[in-house]
Amino acid sequence: MKSIHGGDIYTAKERLHSDQLLDFSANINPFGVPDCVQSAICAAIPQLSHYPDPNQTMLTNALAAYHHVQSQQIICGNGGADVLFRTVQAIHPKHVVIPVPTFSEYGKALEENGCSVTYWKMPEPFVLTESFLTELQTGKYDFLVLCNPNNPTGSLLSTSLLQKILTLTVQKKIFVLLDECCCDMTETALQSSMIATCNDYPNLFILKSMTKRYAIPGLRLGYGICANTALAEQIRQTGQPWSVNTLASVAGCAALQDIAYQQQFQQFLQTERWFLYHALQELGFTVWEPAANFVFFHAKQFYDLENELLPYHILLRNCGNYRGLDDTYYRVAVRKREENIFLLQCLKEIVQKKSGGNLCEQNLSW
Repeated sequence: MKSIHGGDIYTAKERLHSDQLLDFSANINPFGVPDCVQSAICAAIPQLSHYPDPNQTMLTNALAAYHHVQSQQIICGNGGADVLFRTVQAIHPKHVVIPVPTFSEYGKALEENGCSVTYWKMPEPFVLTESFLTELQTGKYDFLVLCNPNNPTGSLLSTSLLQKILTLTVQKKIFVLLDECCCDMTETALQSSMIATCNDYPNLFILKSMTKRYAIPGLRLGYGICANTALAEQIRQTGQPWSVNTLASVAGCAALQDIAYQQQFQQFLQTERWFLYHALQELGFTVWEPAANFVFFHAKQFYDLENELLPYHILLRNCGNYRGLDDTYYRVAVRKREENIFLLQCLKEIVQKKSGGNLCEQNLSW
């Protein structure tokens, strides 16, 4: 059961005739919606008889204070994808380069706006290196998309290489859209993010999302940060009005205040992502070191692993629709320990059937 995106629980429920699913296909915070967010949503229900604030003043100010930037530098939207599409529409670049494999919506947004897109293939292990600087030197491009950490590989760009890229793009007049939607879930979030130094790069737009970190994909809440306030206003005026609904706005403000929830999630990830990484290795898969709350792995000879897991009521993200990958590459979300162990036990059964029962039990640490 292949999907354009992860998190399609609806198709799976219809196929299985069951609501009992473990969704490893979307990397959502397994701790669920914070209590303070639920309370804020309930308290805001009477406001639904009014239109949302078209300027998202309360949310914009909260995000600006959280990131220590000016409120004029913040653009809010109906999820990160909405902000992405509006940014492309406002800038309307001509020649774009995107290192792949990466998130497919970048190319979709650009191609829908008539842009010429070059997909620059990163050879395995799919990590951007300084050789990419040579491509940027050609002068062929006016727009670059980067994802850090990258989706679906989880690879994190080194800060030194990212700074070299940004410095070069300023010289070459290349606009950079830097997707940091998963950066908050890395162990080095403050060091890896470019928000603190965004004013050094007037050509930089940083894309952010609250969807995964606070387990609110159903609300849709994303935003962007741009040093160029005139461009930020141009993007803000592009697209549909009332781009953030009332419930999403109050939810975002409440979530930013819940430091304990953020710290709990960060501490959990520092242990659980590595547990899942090592366990998948023990099952014989080729696994990439995870920087965020998902693990990318290559299961050679397993072209249909997501369907083999369906009888166990488990959803897995097949990455075959990413440019540069095939159906033997997968992404799995980091969930709670007992859920991760259940997934691993199911994978072990599948691998044993494939290998004729040759998987050695004593080598498994979980």
